[in-house]
Amino acid sequence: MQNGTYNYKDYFQPGQKARVEVALSGDTIFNDGAVVTEINDAEVRLRLSREKLPEGVLLRREAPLVVRVGMGGNSYRCKGVVVDDHGDEDLRVAFTDRVTPEDQREYFRLATDIPVILFNVTAGTAEESGTAGLRVATQSSLPRIVNISGGGLRTETEMEMTRDDIVYATFHLPLPEPKVVPVVAQVMHSEKITSGDAVVHSAGLRFMHINERDRDAIVRYVCNEEIKRIRLCRKDFYSMPNS
Repeated sequence: MQNGTYNYKDYFQPGQKARVEVALSGDTIFNDGAVVTEINDAEVRLRLSREKLPEGVLLRREAPLVVRVGMGGNSYRCKGVVVDDHGDEDLRVAFTDRVTPEDQREYFRLATDIPVILFNVTAGTAEESGTAGLRVATQSSLPRIVNISGGGLRTETEMEMTRDDIVYATFHLPLPEPKVVPVVAQVMHSEKITSGDAVVHSAGLRFMHINERDRDAIVRYVCNEEIKRIRLCRKDFYSMPNS
């Protein structure tokens, strides 16, 4: 169940529109609109938009689901389980995780190699490749960004990170005039990679707080680099000798 106490009332309010998603057999999803009728410390009551569920759709006790809401121009989601078998009354849902924001935009992702300074706010650890008073990685190529997009980045580092850790990252975006980009990010997933005696942590980070001008600069950088690589591939292709 829950791994901590979260203020769900900051995101769910009576009268608010919501969307309920329930995974069914055969990789299908039941998706329906709803209205929040009541919210307390760990539960929400929802009135589905349809009076009768489609044939074959059963919202039984402890069935897992996802509730999505929008607020202040942003979209949020939270996992939960059905508390009671759903009949004619409101659907009671007990939250099982924290509320997480969703970015509806999709971004192209670029493989790259950019040095980065990392500070794990949650764990109180930090790492860099230079000498600025932080822990210096034993491998000169670490820590680094191995791919990047307008929505987040993937890092390789000797510093251990776990899901949901909050990380402060600073890096120079390699533009004609290098730009310093500071971001606050959340670790979405992390895995340990062993190579000989070395252990590297590969972690995917989603931007939580970033200046929109910096985001735009990242998007431009990714697009420009992708165009350069496509042109280079075409040039190499057309320069190949005919057999």
